[in-house]
Amino acid sequence: MKIREWFKIKEIRTQIKKIHWLEKDKLVKNSGIVIGFTFLMGLFFYASDGIIVIIFKMLGLS
Repeated sequence: MKIREWFKIKEIRTQIKKIHWLEKDKLVKNSGIVIGFTFLMGLFFYASDGIIVIIFKMLGLS
């Protein structure tokens, strides 16, 4: 396939039809996992920051 053909609407539609899209249930499950993991990592960094602040206060560095 030539590069020039990639910029034609017909070719773009042909390529989009070749994409394997996830089913709705898998998409919802994967999105939930990502959101949950992001939330847990946020809690981890929030707690880590709090612990570091406490340590600095105990050392008299703040």
